[in-house]
Amino acid sequence: MQEPKVSVIIPAYNASRYIADTIKSVVASNYLNWECIIVDDGSTDTTAEVAKVHTGLNQRFIMLEQPNSGPSVARNYAISKSTGKYILPLDADDLISADYMRLTVEVLENNPEVKVVYSNAQKFGYRKGFWQLPDYSLKELLKENMIFCSALYRRSDYDKTRGYDPLLRTGREDWDFWLELLKTGGEVKKLPGVHFYYRTHKKSRDKEANQKLAGIRKHIYNNHRELYAYFFENPIQIFHEHQFFKKKYNLLRRLTLRKPID
Repeated sequence: MQEPKVSVIIPAYNASRYIADTIKSVVASNYLNWECIIVDDGSTDTTAEVAKVHTGLNQRFIMLEQPNSGPSVARNYAISKSTGKYILPLDADDLISADYMRLTVEVLENNPEVKVVYSNAQKFGYRKGFWQLPDYSLKELLKENMIFCSALYRRSDYDKTRGYDPLLRTGREDWDFWLELLKTGGEVKKLPGVHFYYRTHKKSRDKEANQKLAGIRKHIYNNHRELYAYFFENPIQIFHEHQFFKKKYNLLRRLTLRKPID
């Protein structure tokens, strides 16, 4: 019996320095039934050329191009062209372990009540170390994202959502999507081992998103007003509390000469 197909979705913008490593991590998977759809999101460097060199004649890769429109549009476009039972988003500078697809597929195949599967994660690059992710609950997810973008989910569940929000171009589009996917219920499973590797940069889209976080939070709140109202008597207050505690924590870190959080 053939394994179900996984569609790996890679939006890529000016990722020529890193995309070869990302492609190699997909090729090294010990799970064999996959396709990988790469969308060059209007790059101004050699991202497309590098990707084509490293995908070569491997027919499991599909190369697409679009004018620069952001990762949400790129992901939605790639998923619309996908043929897999499962979707695995992957940023063009991150890595997965050889076991990641196999282990996450096993969970979803054997547990219909589970909607999303991910793992522990490791940071590398500018900042290194174990990425401490809180345990999932839908209520806590409304406050802050604890699921990185590269979790596995079913294409059939994606088709019941509005997809990734194209207005969230500077970050947190994955957070908004997890709320969209999970608002109707379903369990989330985190694998115990480290199977995802998140590349950090001194300057990145995440840093830009952090600088604009208040506006992004407001946008996500507006997308999910009913869900926030179900869990919180005063939903807006949680955003003010988050900003207060972050500023207080950063002050303490500065006083102890440690780096503030983003």
